[in-house]
Amino acid sequence: MSRLLLFLLLVHPIWSRSIPHHELSPRVAQEMPFWLEGAPPGVPLNIPGVWDGSASRTASADSGTTSETATALPVTENTRSSISRTNDTATQMTGSSGSGRAAAGCPESMKGVTFNGGVTPAQVNMIKGLDNWITFGPDIPGGAAEGQAATAFIPMMAFERDVTRAKEIVNNNHPEWMLTFNEPDHKYDIGPGSPTMEATYAARVIQQVKPLAGGHTKFVAPATANPYDPWHENFYAACDCQNMFSAYNVHLYTTDLAKVNKTLTDFHVRFPDKPIWLTEIAPGMANPPCSVPWDAAADFMRGVYKFAKESGFIDRVFWNSGNQLLNGDTNVCNSWLVDAGLQPSPLLDVYASIDCS
Repeated sequence: MSRLLLFLLLVHPIWSRSIPHHELSPRVAQEMPFWLEGAPPGVPLNIPGVWDGSASRTASADSGTTSETATALPVTENTRSSISRTNDTATQMTGSSGSGRAAAGCPESMKGVTFNGGVTPAQVNMIKGLDNWITFGPDIPGGAAEGQAATAFIPMMAFERDVTRAKEIVNNNHPEWMLTFNEPDHKYDIGPGSPTMEATYAARVIQQVKPLAGGHTKFVAPATANPYDPWHENFYAACDCQNMFSAYNVHLYTTDLAKVNKTLTDFHVRFPDKPIWLTEIAPGMANPPCSVPWDAAADFMRGVYKFAKESGFIDRVFWNSGNQLLNGDTNVCNSWLVDAGLQPSPLLDVYASIDCS
């Protein structure tokens, strides 16, 4: 009898099941470690905006990526081994081999990657589980590409200088999507408060592509450096163009998953009529800079995609950055997937295994 009882206990350990967030009281759910569980929708949080202008942000003129001088955490064999063991556990749970989308699966087209200056098609083709990729321009860097570097690319009319080329691409290549202005609220060689394009000026520039809306190509709205910036409201009031966009666009850098939840929910409350594309997300704005361990960055990545799937209003998430930057950008120093020599970071296999659960 005792052996039978032991057998039943082993195969049916009901006492050890994890409790989902929706079964917890709001207080307990709010106090849970979000690094482990992700931020549950609907939990009341009182967290200020993610951008206060206190950090000095600079960038190269061709990419629009933010920059602060610092040194990234090293990638060691011990780090790779630790992350690999975590991925092996996830593989056993999901049935994924790590070579593509996990068995449970993210919503269609949710998994994207943002690449910065210097990206090569070979780097793009190394990343498994990728649905789409973007960079800061309307063309694939280097011209001709093969594989997913060619088929999964979404062009971006990042700056005013891209307008003519973007029109040519829409008229001749008929892409499904075209992103528009990259962080027009922020001029990188001067700093916060000095926009690349004032909202009223951007409203005039967008008129050049507005007649193309409603055709074969869908447009994504501009993304500001500060998601809380009223630039959006001022732009839409001046352009009479809000209806030309099929999705809104948000950039977000923080190490706090609760802040990801809060910021994106706040944005959706302001603009509830379209889904959100999160086209830049990374565990940035760390204090001190570049202090996020690789395993914490992996947990952050999992939490972001989990929240995106559960939110019901986020359609796509583009992890930043696909390629390693050596310009001192502290927002992506612990989030890159592949370096210039095609060597992976500990996050490459993590990204491949992401199933949004």
